[in-house]
Amino acid sequence: MKVFRGIERIPDGVPRDKGMAYRLYVRRWVERLVEDARKAGGLDLYVPVGARPGGRVLAASFLVAEVGGEVGGEGEARAEAVLGRLAGEAGEVRGVAETVGVRREYVREAPEGEAEADTATRHVDYVVPVPGEGSRWLAVSFSTAGDGDPASAFTRAVTDLFDAMMTTFRWSEPARTP
Repeated sequence: MKVFRGIERIPDGVPRDKGMAYRLYVRRWVERLVEDARKAGGLDLYVPVGARPGGRVLAASFLVAEVGGEVGGEGEARAEAVLGRLAGEAGEVRGVAETVGVRREYVREAPEGEAEADTATRHVDYVVPVPGEGSRWLAVSFSTAGDGDPASAFTRAVTDLFDAMMTTFRWSEPARTP
């Protein structure tokens, strides 16, 4: 995996003799993220692996997954009706990839008693229809702990960066083999 190139440099706060243990911890953590993403129907998982100035890695990720009948209902549901229903569930309709999708933003509080998730996280979900496929949908789910405060200017800036990335989302035709 390309992701493991990012753990070659040990952050400043990790003692040199603990470097291998740190790398093993990061590798297992990423492998667990990938496995969880696969179980959730994920197609792509994006996590930052490079350290920011000060040796800290940005706590943010997004997952791209295909969703089907559970969003579209039975048969070929009309995209407008589905998007209207999703927007009615605390979402907003936005233009994405030359079509329209629904964007929903929310904060998930930290679960009690869970050591690995000790802070609230800000989430943004986009749901977009796959062009020409009435019952196929793509969900892009982003989450960040930001700086530990889901309402801070920094955390909102990270969320705005994700929204900016979604404005560059485009569909392309799959390569055809002769």
